[in-house]
Amino acid sequence: MLDQEAFEKMRPQASNLNEELGQIEYVFSDKTGTLTCNVMEFKRFSAGTESYGTGQRVPPEGQEENVNFSDPGMLRILQNESAEEHAALRRVILFLATCHTIIIDQKKGKYNSASPDELALVNAAKQFGYQFVEKDSEDNIIILDKRKNQRLTYKLLNVCEFTSTRKRMSCIYRDPQGRLVLLCKGADNVVAERLSERSRQSAVFQNTQRSCDRCAKEGLRTLFLAERYLDEETYARWSREQFQA
Repeated sequence: MLDQEAFEKMRPQASNLNEELGQIEYVFSDKTGTLTCNVMEFKRFSAGTESYGTGQRVPPEGQEENVNFSDPGMLRILQNESAEEHAALRRVILFLATCHTIIIDQKKGKYNSASPDELALVNAAKQFGYQFVEKDSEDNIIILDKRKNQRLTYKLLNVCEFTSTRKRMSCIYRDPQGRLVLLCKGADNVVAERLSERSRQSAVFQNTQRSCDRCAKEGLRTLFLAERYLDEETYARWSREQFQA
């Protein structure tokens, strides 16, 4: 594939495209990514019953790439080691640093991803104190807790990749405490309909839904994050079914 005017050849931006390149028969394009830069900026989020981010544009100094976030009150909370009542905030940030398919360009020290959404989320987590630093040959995801200068290891067991049909992606990890945890992020309606009735009636979900609706009205792109801890038997049964499939 060649741009004859600029005489530039096509460059794949993700390693998982190689096996699909030979299957291309037709190429369609629309305005997404053509008339826009296809760059995402992290601006707002909610965690627990609280919402964070003023939405105001701030100078790029002190901001990570793909992040445009302002909330001095939240930053003070993160610096307070005794703020256990804000555990949900730390869990959300750690989720952003962990649940993704980003790879690191070791030469440039930058994140590479086919998804601009993931770049914004992982860079936001880095700015908030949880930095994705490595994925080793044994599929261990290494997160640096910059506040405590502590390395956290998450063993990646499975990835259910995003598709236009599923509208979500999920990862299953064994966390530093040895627990099995499913992390899922995706379209708000798709994730919401998979929650239990008790979860949908909770104050946390009600706040999350209001925050999501408010951001959507402002024209921001939104998504939900969800997690579930799995028992060994449930995971073993699912793993057998997934392997057979």
